[in-house]
Amino acid sequence: MKFEDLKPGLPVRIADGHKSGFGGRGGIVLDAGTFQLISGEHRSGALVDIGEARLVIEAEDLEIVELPPPDPGWEEFNI
Repeated sequence: MKFEDLKPGLPVRIADGHKSGFGGRGGIVLDAGTFQLISGEHRSGALVDIGEARLVIEAEDLEIVELPPPDPGWEEFNI
């Protein structure tokens, strides 16, 4: 995936075998840019919420996925 394609709200999947240990997990892009990690390292990519942790993942390690529609009677909204 290209860095330019990363947009907040985009559903993505982390590449299998990713060095974070979360390969194969799906999540939502919260933001894209260059982030300073706790270690002081700067990393460009997407801030991805996978429901447990928020990770900074490089664009080339992400792919866009289709989310299934919600069950009848349920709606999706941002809080």
